[in-house]
Amino acid sequence: MAQFDVYRLTGGQLVVDLQTDLIGIDASRVVAPLRAADRYAAFPGLTPEVEVDGQIWIVRVMELAAVTGSELRERVGSLDAHRDALKRALDILIDGV
Repeated sequence: MAQFDVYRLTGGQLVVDLQTDLIGIDASRVVAPLRAADRYAAFPGLTPEVEVDGQIWIVRVMELAAVTGSELRERVGSLDAHRDALKRALDILIDGV
């Protein structure tokens, strides 16, 4: 598992792994869901827009969750190119700026 990798959970939901690799804990991982950009509200800075498999998604950082590492089996891509936007979104969520 790597930070910013995107996984499809068993129910079909896409999530991005936001947890650093430096901790080395794979029993659980902190993730945020990807939601269809045309169906969910976007908030500037807080919900980065990304593309996965040709579809536009928003990362709903405010919906962070911990999942067991075993749920992250089907890797479908990486959002490493959006690293700065994802980290800014986390800053907005935690610090408000």
